[in-house]
Amino acid sequence: MNMLTLLIQSLVALGFIARAAGKLLGTEQVRAQFAALRLGRPARWAFGGLELVGAIAMLAAIAQPFLVFFVAVYLVLLSVATLLLQIARKHTPGASKVALLMAGAVIAAALQPLGLKVLTLPKAEALPLDPVASARTVKSYAEGQWFESVKLGPDGTVYLTANTGENYATGDKSQARAQVIARSPGGSERIFFELPQGSTAGVIAFDGDGRMFMTGQGSQLGVWRFTADGQGELFAKLPRGSWPNGITVGPDKQLYVADAALGLVWRIDPNTGAAERAIESDALRARRFIALAPGANGLHFFGRDLYVTVSDAAEVLKLTLGQDGKFGALSVFAAGIPGDDFAIDDQGTLYITTHPFNTIVRVTQSGQRTVIGNATQGIVGATDVAFGVMPGDRDTLYVATDGGAFSGDLKARGTLLALKGCNWPG
Repeated sequence: MNMLTLLIQSLVALGFIARAAGKLLGTEQVRAQFAALRLGRPARWAFGGLELVGAIAMLAAIAQPFLVFFVAVYLVLLSVATLLLQIARKHTPGASKVALLMAGAVIAAALQPLGLKVLTLPKAEALPLDPVASARTVKSYAEGQWFESVKLGPDGTVYLTANTGENYATGDKSQARAQVIARSPGGSERIFFELPQGSTAGVIAFDGDGRMFMTGQGSQLGVWRFTADGQGELFAKLPRGSWPNGITVGPDKQLYVADAALGLVWRIDPNTGAAERAIESDALRARRFIALAPGANGLHFFGRDLYVTVSDAAEVLKLTLGQDGKFGALSVFAAGIPGDDFAIDDQGTLYITTHPFNTIVRVTQSGQRTVIGNATQGIVGATDVAFGVMPGDRDTLYVATDGGAFSGDLKARGTLLALKGCNWPG
């Protein structure tokens, strides 16, 4: 929380405490005002009690930003009721102070709209459940450590992007710590790469030559490129205000990056880092001000068809990459699915994570949609999935989760899960 927001919340709370104290203690001035309004002691105490409750709630909301919007709305409604009563009784002394406090509450709500954003999250359509044959938790990690991506290298190594210290409620990444964890097929783990403080690790992709790339946010904004021995460089920088999210390699061997903030898809040369806007559309944007979920999020090719999840719209969009390097018109491939990232099997079936909705949704090319996993199988805060690459492992879907961190659990443990029997005929 920045100092301006803290100051405004504190002043609003103290202002309403002062008003409540005058009513509850019954100062001479306040008693005279209520007499002029033709209201007695019970009404004075009632107004004082309501203001005190709001003031205490505003102070408590300093530690819980989710509450600020709702407390501010409560205080605004209380102020409006007070002003209307004064106008109706034609007694308006002190109305300017009430209006000033009401304005402060409005500003507090505008500065901390998290509650409104949660309230207006996209709705997931109810879908039939067809669970996988087996689901197991491979490993639960440390408290406060959550995962954004899981991908498998050509040798079967599982790579996880792990983040700690980011404030989900405010988006503050200044204290964030991020690393890429490499888990061998035998189960041993090592830190493959560690990012500078203030950076968060995004989504991983491998190209046809086995080179590894990763999106990054925070102080290191753009796309990272890694060598096999874990040396990394931010080789493609993106402009301030962008949000590089999902990443994939196209049939033209170029990198494609979903920008969750600017409503576009970047095309990046994997050798030079040169970036250009390949797709730009309002359909890829999140709603302004009230959106908590991202716009364009995950993206992957099946042949020359590019699929993009738009989380805030609860849609999966489809475009076709022409031989001339231009994309055709956008169309809605699936609706009612607030997807995060996803994987595609060899039949073109999508397996989509829904992050705070705690499900994995399977969508076939014919449009059939089913839930193949949910919280009862440990899928809490699923952010990404990837198929196994080794013999006997190709029908296993590896799942990365935040363990519930997005929902406000500061002690949430990110997990790696394995769902068996996912590469079904489409």
